[in-house]
Amino acid sequence: MRISRDSTSEWQLGVNENPLSALGPGRDYSGLNKQDDQLRLWLPEAARLGLGEVTKRASTSVTVYLTEYFSAYLYGYHELLRMRDGRMGLYEPLQREKGRKSCAMGTTTSTDPNLGKNIFALKIFVPKKIKYDLGKWSERAGMPLGQFGRTLICAHLFGRDYGPNDVTGTTPDELRRANQWELEDVQE
Repeated sequence: MRISRDSTSEWQLGVNENPLSALGPGRDYSGLNKQDDQLRLWLPEAARLGLGEVTKRASTSVTVYLTEYFSAYLYGYHELLRMRDGRMGLYEPLQREKGRKSCAMGTTTSTDPNLGKNIFALKIFVPKKIKYDLGKWSERAGMPLGQFGRTLICAHLFGRDYGPNDVTGTTPDELRRANQWELEDVQE
């Protein structure tokens, strides 16, 4: 996961007087530092606004915020803090390939559909393991991954009473188009 150098400079190994113990079962967190899979879901307008305000307050991007949130949901907040303290998993520095230069600039063409004024199309890149693990839990819940992710985000922002069925002001056609967009194959 790409995290600014300013942020990582604050996370010195061993700087914490009370390091967190490995209390749970040993997990393999390798590859969590790569944003190598796309997660597409739609959010109601209130969730888009709430997510924007929360990420601004936290001085972070939506991608970093949601990746950390999904990690805490899947593996536990204690484990997220252990990853941060030990610079492993999400926070493991990326190894540059020899002779390869990286450039943060690029252009993309927006393929986000017009899903209606009350629906926001969200496309973020997350580690494959996180998307896979979210998919396992969405299957257990008996719902598509997009709906499951939307439910998690809305519950996180507004509490468990708020969910995707409370999307006010959306037409059945908007909901159909939004759900169809989530399921489209990624052609990149």
